[in-house]
Amino acid sequence: MKEGLELKAAVLKECFRRLVAQLTTIESSMNAIRESKSSETKSSAGDKFETGRAMLQLEENNLKQQLAAALGTRQLLTQAERQPTGGTIAIGSLVAMDKGLYFVSAGFGKVSVNGRDVFCTSPESPIGRRLIGKGVGEAFLFNEVRFVVLGFV
Repeated sequence: MKEGLELKAAVLKECFRRLVAQLTTIESSMNAIRESKSSETKSSAGDKFETGRAMLQLEENNLKQQLAAALGTRQLLTQAERQPTGGTIAIGSLVAMDKGLYFVSAGFGKVSVNGRDVFCTSPESPIGRRLIGKGVGEAFLFNEVRFVVLGFV
């Protein structure tokens, strides 16, 4: 149990590290767009100016969507951090299955910590939806492959 809790803490730490990197990249890109918008001057080629502004606006909107998704991920990780161990798998559970380790929180894919590979999956993902509510010993099919829950913290 202690080893599982330590591994879960290490996985959470790596997920938060990845999230901070994402947020930093988004913030840097948004600052670059703001600078481009403020430094762009209207030239005699008005259409070129308007097209450039429109492209910057589209990119800014895209970054705002990415920011909203990243903030949602932060909420999930914060929830996972506080999630108590219970009788069934929930957000924040580190699950040992016959096919590997899964952490139900945010969809970061495979994370390697302490020499172990852990698949970080969102509770809304297809496999995440199948994991939520399962208990030790329960099995389910995913892509025609049988998975068995061996334990979780």
